[in-house]
Amino acid sequence: MKAKPDCIPCLFRQALNTVRTVTDVPAVQVRVLKNLSRRLGRLSMNRTPAALSQPVYEIVSRVTGVKDPYARQKRENNAAALAMLPRLERLVRRSPDPLKAAIHLAAAGNIIDLGIGHDFDLKRDVARLMKQPFARDDYRAFLRDLKPGRRLLYLGDNCGEIVFDRILVEHLVARGLVVTFVVKSGPVINDATMRDARDTGMTRICPVIATGSNDIGVHWARVSPEFRRQAYAADLILAKGHGNFETCVGRPGNYYFLLKAKCDMVAQELGVKLGETVFKHARN
Repeated sequence: MKAKPDCIPCLFRQALNTVRTVTDVPAVQVRVLKNLSRRLGRLSMNRTPAALSQPVYEIVSRVTGVKDPYARQKRENNAAALAMLPRLERLVRRSPDPLKAAIHLAAAGNIIDLGIGHDFDLKRDVARLMKQPFARDDYRAFLRDLKPGRRLLYLGDNCGEIVFDRILVEHLVARGLVVTFVVKSGPVINDATMRDARDTGMTRICPVIATGSNDIGVHWARVSPEFRRQAYAADLILAKGHGNFETCVGRPGNYYFLLKAKCDMVAQELGVKLGETVFKHARN
């Protein structure tokens, strides 16, 4: 997916949202925005929105000296989601189709996205989104792909959300899938890292690997050899969230994209309305 002019004002909103988590000093906030303005003049629009956004977080960290601006919020989101876990597991287990319920739950968890600064209430919004049909639903194709022994690479997204992913991973493993979960190699926005995978219990359920970088989505030129091997060996890849969609759509492979359309550009690319959730199959 290529960036569009509408992505540029979004970058400034992301920068301001992020630096405000670190400091309320206007001079520092302005310095971040000026640095971003100068950097944008050297950036090509012939890249993904995720790649275009990457410098925002590098600039905030460099100017403020804070490597992980969302560290506190990430811990809070993990804790809040873990507190909901027993109730959500019961809800999925008692559903007429537990696997489909687990997929809806994982999609509902995609509301947790701190970079773009949209408001959410975890308990209220997850309950609502679990009842919301997918605007694009390729569940039947997914079921046909779920043969025991097949290798599924699960590209994770945010903290907190990883707890909802955990329930889906458990159901996939129970069906005989060989699941490997993927996190980031370092902090970027509120994306999950190996520490979050351990803290939320994901490492007890399936193997967990890192992409090899702290890029938004997947920066295919910077991934680790281990990630690259897993991606090419996977029979299917389940990719969560905006960043993974933006950087993986159109690539060779058997992809299932699971996300909530949280901006107009992604909604247009998916062919859905803003705020709708999708479970979209793409095989290239």
